Amino acid sequence: MLYPKINHRRDVYNLNGVWEYAFVEEDYLPTAMNPNGKPMAVPASYNEILTDMNMKEYSGKVLYEREFAVPKREDCLYRLRIGATSHKCEVYLNSEKIGEGINGFYPIDLPLEGLKEQNRLSIVIDNRLTAQTFPNGRIKNGKQLIQHDFYNYTGIHRDVLVYTLPKQHIDDVVIRTVVDGDYGKVSVEVRGEYKDIRYRVLNERGEEVVCSKENVFQIPDPVRWEVLNSYLYTLIVETDTDQYEEKFGIRKVEIKGTQFLVNDKPVYFKGFGMHEDFFVLGKGNNPAVTLRNFECMKWINANSFRTSHYPYSEEVLDLADRYGFLVIDEAPAAGLVLWEECFGENGANEETLAIHKELMKRLYERDKNHPCVVMVSVSNEPQTTEKNSEKYFEEVFAYTRKFWEVPVTLVEPSLGYAHNSCVAKFSDVICVNRYLGWYTNHGDLTVIEEKLTKDLTDFYEKYKKPVILSEFGADTIEGLHTLPAEGFSEDFQTFYIAENCKVLDKLDFCIGEHVWNFADFKTQQTTGRVRGNRKGVFTKERQPKMAAYYLKERWKNK
Repeated sequence: MLYPKINHRRDVYNLNGVWEYAFVEEDYLPTAMNPNGKPMAVPASYNEILTDMNMKEYSGKVLYEREFAVPKREDCLYRLRIGATSHKCEVYLNSEKIGEGINGFYPIDLPLEGLKEQNRLSIVIDNRLTAQTFPNGRIKNGKQLIQHDFYNYTGIHRDVLVYTLPKQHIDDVVIRTVVDGDYGKVSVEVRGEYKDIRYRVLNERGEEVVCSKENVFQIPDPVRWEVLNSYLYTLIVETDTDQYEEKFGIRKVEIKGTQFLVNDKPVYFKGFGMHEDFFVLGKGNNPAVTLRNFECMKWINANSFRTSHYPYSEEVLDLADRYGFLVIDEAPAAGLVLWEECFGENGANEETLAIHKELMKRLYERDKNHPCVVMVSVSNEPQTTEKNSEKYFEEVFAYTRKFWEVPVTLVEPSLGYAHNSCVAKFSDVICVNRYLGWYTNHGDLTVIEEKLTKDLTDFYEKYKKPVILSEFGADTIEGLHTLPAEGFSEDFQTFYIAENCKVLDKLDFCIGEHVWNFADFKTQQTTGRVRGNRKGVFTKERQPKMAAYYLKERWKNK
């Protein structure tokens, strides 16, 4: 699944901008331009733009539509790429259905045939969550019920592109690297229709270091891609009719005992769970926001993040490659607690499992060449204590390992324990979420040390695998200070994080800490949320709270 790129063989046309949108009925078909359309930005979430509460919280189908034209060429194929829509969608060109999307966080890539001088692109989005969507949810009495603690944004959230391909073109490029003595060994798998083929590799100065007609070759004196010290080569694949360029890094990932090694060096994960969430944009992808996020991460001395709880945009991973951040790439299976023993016929079933496996495959197809991706998470906080979860996740893990060569994990729920998890045994690294002193024994910092030590040690003693504390945190209203420290104050958040870190420093099998969360983010309205989840150590404006200064100092030499 190659990202559209411009070169002398390929063109790309960007359809971002102001589209038309309208809420539509269940059986709506776009036979003509909808007369009720109103302007809406792409990429963005309409929930952060509209001011009417009923429209903002609408559950159902919504039409996005625009007209476009592209230069007419007979020597190429045209394709459409929609970066992401939340969640399912049907895509129409000039009233004819040309395809659909099954998930809100993956690209939709479709052929465009029969283009006219002027064309109408219609995307009918369904934002309702069920046991067969990822993340999961339920519709009850006409109201959307959500199993996860982040907002159900709706819209076209990533770039919409029309691009061209030569009729004989490269479909896919798979890059694998190993370090072999003083050489970096690179193997390339190219899929598509072609005759002659040539591989060229450029270093970061744009100098050619390899030119080969063989798909396995060596780079002399390779510079490795290192944590926070990235080095990216450019592979240029050329055929007699096509060309594609792909960045890659030379790095090795492995687990030995309780150590996670990148290029044979132990790594301690220090960073965050994050969200694609910003004012006005909602989940809309914006490079300025991503760059601000990464500059804040550099400032605080973080080296990693988890794409909680869904795959982030490809542009985010491109920049993570450049910054040298380690990424745990997570599937959009958040809050999977819908097995039949909980919700009867509304629970997860064979269809759910098939979609989950398909999403793991698509995650590989999209992200396989990113050196920043050093681990893959198949789910966040599923109900791992349910007996049906064992067989379900045994299949998901086995299927995922058919593609991915990096370690595979699953994030255990905050109330899951080593003795009753049916799933932890499948993980290469045990990721555990804990909110001791917040959701349990609220406001009591004294419970953290003993209970957290026991919980993490129990996981290690049972499974003998390295452990990451993948979530811990406390909601915090910026500017609120109390003496003594009380919940929701900046003082409490700082002491809370410090108490958890004190435990991690004693346990040599713990290989990382990801604070929940990088920045405040939007959730559905509840009495426990003050304009969303406020556990960020940065505000939603990306300004540091008091705890950020503690972490900056802690992580400086960690």
